[in-house]
Amino acid sequence: MAKLRRLTPIGFLVFGVLVVASTSSAQTRSPIAEQIAKAYGLDSYGQVEAIRYTFNIRGAISVTRSWVWEPKTGQISFEGVDKDGKPVKVTFVQSKVTADSPIAKDKIDWLFVNDNYWAFLPFHIYWDSSGANVQDMGIQKLPLGNGSAKLVTVKYPNGGYTPGDT
Repeated sequence: MAKLRRLTPIGFLVFGVLVVASTSSAQTRSPIAEQIAKAYGLDSYGQVEAIRYTFNIRGAISVTRSWVWEPKTGQISFEGVDKDGKPVKVTFVQSKVTADSPIAKDKIDWLFVNDNYWAFLPFHIYWDSSGANVQDMGIQKLPLGNGSAKLVTVKYPNGGYTPGDT
């Protein structure tokens, strides 16, 4: 009986530590991030087989990059130009890109991350919100013009392609 009395408090202590450790290490998504993503169709995202889009920049420098992204397989097709202006067409699987592969060296993967992030910002805010700091700052005055809108900030931790981006 004495052994049972000693094991019970120790057992509860171990159980309590495990519960606290598991709940404190489990990151939760921001409610505002989920609200934004759902407004843009998050609930239907699982049905997407492929997305084709073109990223255009027009101004002093003009850039056009076309992508076909298959989210379920991770396959990405790129059509654009290299740093010398020569046409490039390449297909790769993002999870298989290594630091010494031409896809990484030519920064094609980096371009995909950039273009994909901006094309699908509402989803990335949700997908990344367990690692990024996403905050609902409430209604704020617009920086230009009249009116107000809800301000949501997203700050990324150090690491990755663009550490500390806000």
